[in-house]
Amino acid sequence: MILIDTQKEEFTKLKDIRIFEKLDNEQRYNGDLLVIGLGGMGSQVVCDMKGMLMGEITPDDNIQYLMVDSDIPAMENMIEASRDGIGLNATEIISIYRPNLENLLVKGIKENPVHPNLANWMREDFPQINIDTDGAKGNRQIGRLMFSNAYEDMRVLLFDKLEEAHTRSKSGKLDIIIVSGVAGGTSGGILTDLTYNIRAYIRSKKWNDVRVGACLLMPDVLYSKREIVSNPDLLANLNANGYATLKEVDYYMRLTSKDKDERYIFESTTHKLTIRENIFDACLLISGKKDEQGYIPDGVIYSDVAYFLTKLASVKHVGQGGDGEKGKLLRDVFFDMDDRGYYKIINESDYKIPIKQIENICEYEIFAEAYKKLHELSEDDPQAKESRQKVFGELDAFLTGKPGDEIKLSVNGIIPIKQFEKPVYKMIKKNQDGLRENMGRQLTSMKDRIPIMIKSLKNHVLDTLNAELEWFMQKKGPYAVMDIIGCGGIGSSEKDRGMIADIDRLSGLMKQYQPTGEYSRIIESIKDIVAKRFFTFPSAKRETENGYYDACIKECLTLQRNMLIEGMSDQDMFGDITRFLRAKAERLEELYAQFNEDLKNAVEDLAANGKRITGFLLKDAKQQEYLPSDYITQDRVDELYKGIVKLLADNESNIDNGRIVPVKQEMERVYKNILIGVGMYAPEKMISVAFADKRPTLAELNMMFVSPTNETRAEIMDRAAKAFVEGASEKTAKKKLCILKPGFKVNITNHKYISLPAIMPFFSEAVTRLLTAPPYKEDRNNISLNTGDVAISVDDMYIGVPLSMMACIDDMRKAYEVVPDSYLGLHIDEVNKDMKTEFPGVA
Repeated sequence: MILIDTQKEEFTKLKDIRIFEKLDNEQRYNGDLLVIGLGGMGSQVVCDMKGMLMGEITPDDNIQYLMVDSDIPAMENMIEASRDGIGLNATEIISIYRPNLENLLVKGIKENPVHPNLANWMREDFPQINIDTDGAKGNRQIGRLMFSNAYEDMRVLLFDKLEEAHTRSKSGKLDIIIVSGVAGGTSGGILTDLTYNIRAYIRSKKWNDVRVGACLLMPDVLYSKREIVSNPDLLANLNANGYATLKEVDYYMRLTSKDKDERYIFESTTHKLTIRENIFDACLLISGKKDEQGYIPDGVIYSDVAYFLTKLASVKHVGQGGDGEKGKLLRDVFFDMDDRGYYKIINESDYKIPIKQIENICEYEIFAEAYKKLHELSEDDPQAKESRQKVFGELDAFLTGKPGDEIKLSVNGIIPIKQFEKPVYKMIKKNQDGLRENMGRQLTSMKDRIPIMIKSLKNHVLDTLNAELEWFMQKKGPYAVMDIIGCGGIGSSEKDRGMIADIDRLSGLMKQYQPTGEYSRIIESIKDIVAKRFFTFPSAKRETENGYYDACIKECLTLQRNMLIEGMSDQDMFGDITRFLRAKAERLEELYAQFNEDLKNAVEDLAANGKRITGFLLKDAKQQEYLPSDYITQDRVDELYKGIVKLLADNESNIDNGRIVPVKQEMERVYKNILIGVGMYAPEKMISVAFADKRPTLAELNMMFVSPTNETRAEIMDRAAKAFVEGASEKTAKKKLCILKPGFKVNITNHKYISLPAIMPFFSEAVTRLLTAPPYKEDRNNISLNTGDVAISVDDMYIGVPLSMMACIDDMRKAYEVVPDSYLGLHIDEVNKDMKTEFPGVA
């Protein structure tokens, strides 16, 4: 059976199972957040963020997403992807494209001017262009024109989203983060207009606890694309757009309500908006990242940015608070204004402690034993023998019986022998006993009923058979059912055995049966003797009566047996039962062979991936085992075995009909029941097994963690901390979200925040000792414990970053100077000095 795509997704969900690090959402997420993606770059970041949080958050967390774009095919693809559980859905997407602009500028703006209030800011020499469904095509003026044209109905959708997010906020607070590229026609063209419309709506509603931040992606994020860097005109246009967008953003970042001569103005056909205030409460800059081979692909950058945004959506504290209180929320730090500059950049790195991968390895160790048991039903299994006896015992006794033996079959219509009374000698002599005649009449009637009787007998056998197979299905799984059936070539049977062999044997007995007239001859002999002789002794008469009666009974039983066996043969009863069993076994193999293989492969793949990761990250570990030496007991194997059987048996109909099987939920339940035996401090215990000199038993491991202090535990945790911290330091150096010019560190204020997992207190204590000692010498006040992530998280937040210090600014300035017409000013024409001169050093 080939699994449907949705079922394949269920197997991929196995990797999302959480046992030891599963935590209450109320502890993990800091909701009341609306993330808006503008254009292609911003929308992809938001889409990635949604994917990372999918399955982790609930509607009560009030974390919402919105995409605003002009590229209809891109939006349609996004909606289509959302049907498979990824991407943004139709309620999370707003289009600024409207068909009424399609032919508006095909002859240029002079020949066909637009409404003055809609685009009185457009250049008089604007070239001929056809506006289509595939976006603003890198033209900022077109992006803004599309926004202004669609504003009358688009504003309703936008403001409804704001209302929904604010209404759902239990505290009345709401944070809005706008993620946008600066080089695109849509994103660069509508960034200011959309943000200030949001600002104006917030002010009109008198929402005092709403903050608006930005995450801006620079043009060099795209430098890894060959089609861009090999096209000088396209590259220059992107850089020029970025330069123009940043000039305007920088200008409005400095606006305050006191700047009476400076203001932002927006006009559509019927609306005009004027506002004086800074555009963003916080602005994060993202630029390209380089490694030894050049720029890293933009998809990696989108994912890293999305991951940082998930941190802002989490209850993540940074630094140390006073009097034992937790430090500030990372989101509050992100929104903090700073006198030394308007922009922030981030170096962030989460060095995941591979608890999930370790769990996968441990789960597989037990799973492999349980899976083996799933396929190991012995032909000598007592329950299998008992079951086969229950199904075929009556038939076996009947077919191995002799002519004249009593017939014990669960079928109506067998002539009850006890009804016949023993005739007296006198009546036998006169041939008036009527016994044989009575039997003959009933045998004749039975002969007419034989087809019905055989069908009833077959149905009884099949009903008993079904009940036994269902019991095995529920208790031992489909492969046990296939094994007890025993069809050669199906399951683990190379040749026919089990029930199939039983039927073959019974069929052979049936064919070997030889009818006999022995009892008829005995009766005739007795009658001849009685007719010729007269017995005067009572004992002789009794002997005659008994002999005659017994012979008649056995003759009746023999004739019944003959008819039943002949009926079985005529109706091919054993052939029907064999065909039923073969069909049952073939169906089970068809249903479960691929499913079982996919289940095994999914668990194996997770374990293999876990070994690759832990083998690299924990290369200093003493061994690659993570469970105590005595942990895999028969009871735990049986527990997992029962769980797999339940998964398979309960979902037979789902598999048969191509419906989704909830693999993740069932396996998570089973794993939780098994691994719960590790007890308190499970992640640290599993790491301790790997870093201990000798693999400990469960009792030894529990002893290590039973007291607040333990020298052996401390030594092991120090070893583990060293392995993780060295890896984290190496990774953090590469995990940059922005490229700045050399020497920036002396001019920019840096705040470092280190987060350690609260659910691993002993490990986190060891990491803290290591980080605060040489050569790291980190300030202890920078280190905090956090609930939620099993990671060493290092965030370097650089405050007061001037635009002139960004490495890509030179490329943008060059594009502006070489191709001045590429600068399509939308709001301002002032020269931004910071982008042309060195920024004063910041103490």
